[in-house]
Amino acid sequence: MAKGLTSALMRKITFTLMSSCLLLCAFPHMSAGVTKEDAATTKMIDRAMKRVFPSLVRIDVVMEQAQSGRMEKRVGAGSGAIIDKEGHIITNHHVAGKARRLVCRMPDGEEIEADLIGTDPLGDIAVLKLDLSKRKKQKPLPVAEFGDSDRVVVGDTVLAMGCPGGMSQSVTKGIVANTAMMLPRMMGEMNLDGENVGSLVRWLGHDAQIFGGNSGGPLVNLSGEIIGINEVGVAGLGGAIPGNLARSIARQIIEKSSVSRSWTGIEAQPRLKSSSQDRGVLVSGIINDSPASEAGLKAGDVILEFDGVPVNCRIDAELPLFNALQLSTPVGKKIRVAALRDGKEQKFEFTTRVREPAVGLDQELKEWGVTARDLTLMSALELMRKSTDGVMITSVQTGGPAAAAEPELCQRDVLVEVESRPVKNLAELAQITAELTKGITKPRPVLAAFERGQSRFLTVVKIGGEQPKNDPVISRKPEFPVILQPVNPDLAEALGIKGKPGVRIAYVVPNRSAARAGFKAGDIISAFDGDAVRADRDEDVSLFMQQIKRYKIGKEVVFDILRETKPVQIKMKLEESADTAEEPKSYENKDFEMGVRELTSSDRIRRQIPDTLQGVLVNRVEPAGWAMLARVVPEDILITIDGKPVPDVDTAEKLLKDASARKATQVVLFVQRGIHTMFLEIEPNWNGKKK
Repeated sequence: MAKGLTSALMRKITFTLMSSCLLLCAFPHMSAGVTKEDAATTKMIDRAMKRVFPSLVRIDVVMEQAQSGRMEKRVGAGSGAIIDKEGHIITNHHVAGKARRLVCRMPDGEEIEADLIGTDPLGDIAVLKLDLSKRKKQKPLPVAEFGDSDRVVVGDTVLAMGCPGGMSQSVTKGIVANTAMMLPRMMGEMNLDGENVGSLVRWLGHDAQIFGGNSGGPLVNLSGEIIGINEVGVAGLGGAIPGNLARSIARQIIEKSSVSRSWTGIEAQPRLKSSSQDRGVLVSGIINDSPASEAGLKAGDVILEFDGVPVNCRIDAELPLFNALQLSTPVGKKIRVAALRDGKEQKFEFTTRVREPAVGLDQELKEWGVTARDLTLMSALELMRKSTDGVMITSVQTGGPAAAAEPELCQRDVLVEVESRPVKNLAELAQITAELTKGITKPRPVLAAFERGQSRFLTVVKIGGEQPKNDPVISRKPEFPVILQPVNPDLAEALGIKGKPGVRIAYVVPNRSAARAGFKAGDIISAFDGDAVRADRDEDVSLFMQQIKRYKIGKEVVFDILRETKPVQIKMKLEESADTAEEPKSYENKDFEMGVRELTSSDRIRRQIPDTLQGVLVNRVEPAGWAMLARVVPEDILITIDGKPVPDVDTAEKLLKDASARKATQVVLFVQRGIHTMFLEIEPNWNGKKK
């Protein structure tokens, strides 16, 4: 008992979205001890594999997410299955719903780009379409078929197919454990873009192993039919969206690019345990100004019939059935509802309205340094607003224009007016911004009105133009282009100069002032401009170099040195440090989200870059930008762009601008990183739509 209790306490209930999914699984093969039943099952598994596995795809995704005032890009991987000969693929919304680029890999290794046709956060289903015009192979696409998920029963053998962890296609075997699996209340809601997926979906629970990356992959019966779309992992069980629901959503997306649902304003819950009622659904709340509110329904009513259909909900697992009934009612239909109030049955009538998305889509406003979204009906109600006019800020760039304003714009603020012009939505704000910033080179201060809760504030935001950078001013300093080491007592004795303090030259930079003055490696500097030099620690060497930098550029100074224990005196005119004198030219490309600058002499010394290596230094890579996704990192030396040499910044600028002008889908960079070289592909999305 104690051991079992300890084990139970140690087990954690985990709940994960499978956004990136499966371990390789070896199926049992026949042996001397295999029964006829086992042999039959193995045969059925082989048949199911042949029917579905060829249509299984790994989906590589570049997606965007509002973060720190930018639409930041990140990469992920999921799974999907081809469901028709036109190349439509079904997967999860959380895999592909915010994609900017999609590439699908077939089991045979063929890669095909795809477009996002439509997505549904509430059902967590998205549909892609392969770009068959770019397909190299002409053979027909393998297609998987749906089965009837309503016929699935506990104990059925199922196969979970997908790409765990972004690996190649894999399969695991298990049985159905639950046909109406729900998340425990203590785990909260599964929320995607403001939608509670569990309010509609009752998962098919199964024990076939799945991991991150299996998301969107099919759950298959032994007839080789899709009966679910894998989505979650809960307490060791996998959870799949029932195939009938997934197929219905996918069909609407393919036909109309979206899913149409009705809205009533009714929020429901199971009947209370203390209730004497033995049937019906308890109304937990009615949204203001909704069809149900206008009809007079109230919290506490118990709905007995909805549009002529008897309804009942005594436990959480039955609630999605009522919600599905509401949502699937045709938009604009007049509904009759029978409900109990204070023990008496009453009739209500109302006409359903179209259900809007819970939240709008995020968009980056670079001139403002924010991401923002339009208000939907539900998001406006959540903010206690009377209309959907305005633009809600979703994230703010640190140090950007909105953050620098006084008062600053913050997340959840609603921008309602710019320069006395009302702002109803993102499209209007973008148009106003474009007009105010057209042709300007310096940030323009604009008066903006925003609402925070019930308060209305005014602020001035400096938008557009080249925003000031917080680059430190580099003061001009002289240099002593050598590398030094301290001479401690032990080293002095070993060199035969015991009792003669100094600093040793380990390296002299060729063709610079110290080399031209006659310094050599091994020289020991004993005095500088008449002052003795004592440096037996690294800190002393730094102090000596700082002493030199305090002199004026152009001053002639005298060094007393010991060369092979013999005293020598060297005079040298101090020249400006290459770090400040060269002022290396730089260029930043906003399309590819990276910047480069000329290699300086100091760069070559510090990194031991030979003069024969021609290139430019990558000095900026935008976080979560296209260059970063291509694995470009600061300090890379860019040698060629699309095979053309890049000896200087001017050439890099021309080649990158040319690539931008022709909207190149791939730009190949050849870079050196340390002692290694590599080819990196930048793959931007130019058309603005999610792809």
